[in-house]
Amino acid sequence: MSIRQLVTGLASLRDFATGPIPQAVTALLLEAMGLCLELLTKLSLRLRESADPRVAAAHASLIEHLFRYTVREQIRSLAHLEATAAHLLSDEELTALREHRTDFSAPARQESGRTAYANASTFRAAWLGIDFFEADRRLGDAHLLVARRFMDGSTITPRFTQLATLHAEDHRLDPRRVAQAARSLDKFEPPDTSFEGAPLDPVATYEGQSMQERAVKLLCEADRSAGAKKLKNLLRDYRKANEEFVQAECGLFYQGNTNGIDSFLLRSQGLQSEQLHSFVGQSDNPRTESGQAARKSAPLAPADLFTSADLAPDWAQPAPEPKDQAEPTDQAKPSQFSQEPVPVPTPSVESPADPAPETNDLEVSVAQRRLNALLASLSAGKTGAKTVTPQILVHMQAKNLSDLASATGVTAHGVPLDPAELRQLLCEAKIIPVVFGGKGQVLDVGRAQRLFPEPIKKAAFARDRGCIVPGCNAPHEMLEYHHCNWWERGGKTCIKNCAVLCRHHHALIHRRLLRIEMVGSVPHVVLPKFLDPDQIPRRNTYFCAAA
Repeated sequence: MSIRQLVTGLASLRDFATGPIPQAVTALLLEAMGLCLELLTKLSLRLRESADPRVAAAHASLIEHLFRYTVREQIRSLAHLEATAAHLLSDEELTALREHRTDFSAPARQESGRTAYANASTFRAAWLGIDFFEADRRLGDAHLLVARRFMDGSTITPRFTQLATLHAEDHRLDPRRVAQAARSLDKFEPPDTSFEGAPLDPVATYEGQSMQERAVKLLCEADRSAGAKKLKNLLRDYRKANEEFVQAECGLFYQGNTNGIDSFLLRSQGLQSEQLHSFVGQSDNPRTESGQAARKSAPLAPADLFTSADLAPDWAQPAPEPKDQAEPTDQAKPSQFSQEPVPVPTPSVESPADPAPETNDLEVSVAQRRLNALLASLSAGKTGAKTVTPQILVHMQAKNLSDLASATGVTAHGVPLDPAELRQLLCEAKIIPVVFGGKGQVLDVGRAQRLFPEPIKKAAFARDRGCIVPGCNAPHEMLEYHHCNWWERGGKTCIKNCAVLCRHHHALIHRRLLRIEMVGSVPHVVLPKFLDPDQIPRRNTYFCAAA
């Protein structure tokens, strides 16, 4: 048989399986499925032998589709096991199934008395060869997303019908995300009593809308990272609103010494969290003097098996320098609350070191360089110490300045500040308004200079709130400012021609792997066709979700 005949035969089998299946051919279908699994194994082996990267990409895509189908089918099959009372099968029937000699034309024989398994969960774990708790979790997912069962064995709709539809029909979505959302929402609901004959539908709401509806909307967002962040925040806000949020104690805790290594646990919130976020972000930045010093101020510890390049996200990997501006920002992302945010900064971040190091990134691990920077800051009085000064930048609605008793803000790294902390900052810091076209702000210097001045960078950051490429979560310490119409092509240095990008995506723009289009005088990104066949201009929403 030729490979083309095999493909034709498989297509015919697919078409046959979509129609009603006679009971007489059940055994043949099971055999055919087993053969298909063996065929899949052999085909994957042959495809992995190819050195063609296109084959590798296509093969990986097919395997991912298969994996997602398998994840869905895992919980469907458990619901099927439960609905058919498979745990009551006799020992003879189970043995015949294992030995592939079952007569499916005859009725199934079940134990009339005590079965070999104490309950259905024990049977599932033993029959499938998986951990008992894993089998129980999958069955719980089946009740939430596939079907629930009455005591008499009949089934009813799953508890979360909207999530169940999303789980079954949206094949672009990772089913594990839907199952995790369903488990999280189920914790907010009273225990289901379907088995006792009184099924309970979900009733949890937040701000007048069903929690399930909110979760479905967030799971369907095109920007998956932003949707996941918003869903996490939704669950957090619901717990707080319903007094189910347990606040851990903040502080620095000594965890003891193990094999000569001291361990400390650090917990913080609010303004202290923002200081630490800023400190870590600046110590990670190889373009600052303190960031460079942290990479070489201490030798590599024996336990540090990974370099910073191994652990850093893609936006922190070394990238070719673009021809356009490549300055680190000293700005922070604004809140999603207003288009006219007001930042409250402390003294500016240190000037960037020039040039950036090319090899020092590999000298210490990420964790070690952060520790180096912290110890250097504690030794700020030593001569020649290069320390990090945390920068705190808060964004709030300008109208709230008239009512500071209830005003709240969001820091550069998405940390919410309560009114007391915000008032403290306003008393200690100078207020610099970032208003588009505001009085005293130079937002257009034409061709007089190439690099963007600080007022333009402040305005661009307040508008873009971070790297504008969808899904990018690069911290503000790693951001740069790009001329949408390139400087060498005659582009002006003005707010209308400025876009905020991380180092990695800035390089991709100049390599023409990404392109920028202006929509309503606001820069949008067009992704490559293999990521977005529709070529729709998009903007990042992650930073709006982070607050």
